[in-house]
Amino acid sequence: MKIPPLILGACLLFWGWQIGQWPLAAVMALVLEGSRVTKFRLDLSQSDFTLINNLCVLLFVGMFVYFLVFRRSAQAILVVLQWLPLTVFPLLMAQVYSTSDRIDISALFTFIRRKRTKPRHDRPATINLAFPYFGVCILSASAANVRSDWFYMGLFALIVWGLWSARQKRSSPFLWVILMVVSGTLGYVGHVGLHHLQTSLEQKTADWYLSFFRKDADPSKTRTAIGDVGSLKLSDHILFRVKSESEYKRPILLREASYDAYRSSIWFASHARFEEVNPHRGGATWKFRSGSNADGSLIVYAPLRKGRGLLPLPVNTVEIANLPVLQMKKNRLGTVKVEEGPGLATYRVRFDDDSSLGGPPTETDLLVPESERDALSGIIQDLNLATLPPKKVLKQVSAYFQKNFKYSLSLTDGKQSVTPLSDFLARSRSGHCEYFATATTLLLREAGVPARYVVGYSVQELSNDKKLFVVRERHAHAWVQVYLDGTWQNFDTTPASWVHIEKEEASLLEPVYDLWSWCTFKVSKWRWREKGEGRGLKYVWLLPVALLLVPARRLYSRKKLKYTEKGREIAKMAEVTPGLDSEFYLIEKRLMDSGFIRYPGESLSEWVKRIEITGAFSIPDVSLHSMLALHYRYRFDPEGITLSERTKLKSLVHAWLHDCK
Repeated sequence: MKIPPLILGACLLFWGWQIGQWPLAAVMALVLEGSRVTKFRLDLSQSDFTLINNLCVLLFVGMFVYFLVFRRSAQAILVVLQWLPLTVFPLLMAQVYSTSDRIDISALFTFIRRKRTKPRHDRPATINLAFPYFGVCILSASAANVRSDWFYMGLFALIVWGLWSARQKRSSPFLWVILMVVSGTLGYVGHVGLHHLQTSLEQKTADWYLSFFRKDADPSKTRTAIGDVGSLKLSDHILFRVKSESEYKRPILLREASYDAYRSSIWFASHARFEEVNPHRGGATWKFRSGSNADGSLIVYAPLRKGRGLLPLPVNTVEIANLPVLQMKKNRLGTVKVEEGPGLATYRVRFDDDSSLGGPPTETDLLVPESERDALSGIIQDLNLATLPPKKVLKQVSAYFQKNFKYSLSLTDGKQSVTPLSDFLARSRSGHCEYFATATTLLLREAGVPARYVVGYSVQELSNDKKLFVVRERHAHAWVQVYLDGTWQNFDTTPASWVHIEKEEASLLEPVYDLWSWCTFKVSKWRWREKGEGRGLKYVWLLPVALLLVPARRLYSRKKLKYTEKGREIAKMAEVTPGLDSEFYLIEKRLMDSGFIRYPGESLSEWVKRIEITGAFSIPDVSLHSMLALHYRYRFDPEGITLSERTKLKSLVHAWLHDCK
């Protein structure tokens, strides 16, 4: 089948358009399509095509090495793939300007040439490079990764053009075009769907991979996504579990770290040196305030990577019990970290509404960056916050954010003339919890209320068995701590809709992830149960022993069966083939020892006859031939011999052996 006219030129132009080299592609197209209007031809032999093919290979290798050296990355492969039509172009040009429109396939592959050591009388296999070159151009154009609808439309037009010449002439052109349009539409829909599927799988794979290498929050600083552009998405991976032992309004906020200094979308913990906390009651109980009555308690099941990490705790924690760690430290902002603990920390937390882990406020808790002061001052004036007491300030600020702002995971680019936070307050009024927590912290400070930025988790989702709360990565949250009535209290202005929005983003595979997480949690809970590593690992050695018993038992059973079957087979052979205990075998041995060798293939009858002819063992009334006849009947006759005949054979053999001494 011949390729349609001008399609190679159009394909080259499409390739050049996609990689941004359309002038070069136009020249190549003119050279190829020019062979149709000129009669100039070259008489090229197979060796000539082999030489041109080797030139193309050298051009490809040289280009690959060049891009690999200068790009120094795996992207060099894609670049070389984009330039592939240029490296193959000399070979195709030789074909279209040769006297033959086909090339011997052995000119392209060395291993085929090596096999042809003898002259061939059959017709050599040939190939027309036009259609393969068409596919190379399409592949190279797609390697440019220009993701636009025009690419798909151009690709569809070229493919329809190529298939038009191959359609059956008797088919209806109108129906053929309709089928092509339907196929192209379905192909486009599938292409978009596969792209979204690939993106989703890549995201899920990245979430799954990163979940194994998730790092705890940095107690010294945290970088927010304020000012970033894109879409914020956290995974559904379950981080830890919580059991509430008292009535507590949901959601429960568990603080992981606090910060007091803000600069360029980053929160810092200033002068937050960690100091050691002394344990009580045998080293597993840690008190932060003595003599206080707990208003509630909860149990946290949190994994510790390499036995260390930050503890998620309520901000008003007064005691941690049943936590077997070697060391616990706390800084002045209330962040608590532990070291040398179990893989799964199971601890009970008691908290009091009139207490707080953080130390008293300092001047830093009232600092506001100058770049944000203009936007904050305008809100202070609009709400008249400067004249209100702290409690009314909180009420006004909460109502202001709930009424005028909305929660969103989409991160858009704001005005370049103002900071991202100022743009959030003045224009977009849409963002995630980091925007709300940062804006609220600075706004309260501008109004004279000490405030700190807090990161942690919102405990809000009950597990399927309704016994434990599960805390996922998407439940990570940021809020504010305000100093009110002599203690630090939680203050969250993020719209409550954030819980439902995050839940709507959940994966369809979430139940599968949860099942795996539940199994891992049960194993970890057994391994690190209650008093730490010792009790959990006490019987771990039983697991490999149990696993070894299974193959050992199966191996023993097989060997036993093998030996049993072998014994049965031997017994069966003895039962089925009688005569193996015939005394004539003693005569055979005596004759062999006397030098009468039995020739290979010689039967017993022939052997005995040959010995009797020699007269060496001529004994009266005892004939070897007669004993052999009884032996044969005893050995091979299905009916066997009688008891008297058996006795006769035995007596004759012993008599012969006695006389031949």
